[in-house]
Amino acid sequence: MRFDPADLTVKRGDRVVWINKDLFLHTATAAGKAFDSGDIEANASWSYVTSAAGDYAYVCTFHPTMKGRLSVQ
Repeated sequence: MRFDPADLTVKRGDRVVWINKDLFLHTATAAGKAFDSGDIEANASWSYVTSAAGDYAYVCTFHPTMKGRLSVQ
């Protein structure tokens, strides 16, 4: 019930992969919908190729206490 790591720094063009190792559905949804994984099933993954530099706070829409930050340089 957490993003690990909660803070991640990458470069533009990098692929970031979220892997759901939990028993419940999760999402990785950025504020302003800069990216949105949709539902990530248990034991499934979703990837995103970064395109714009910036800091992106994101949450799981099902579990809003799950928070993360993606910093793209």
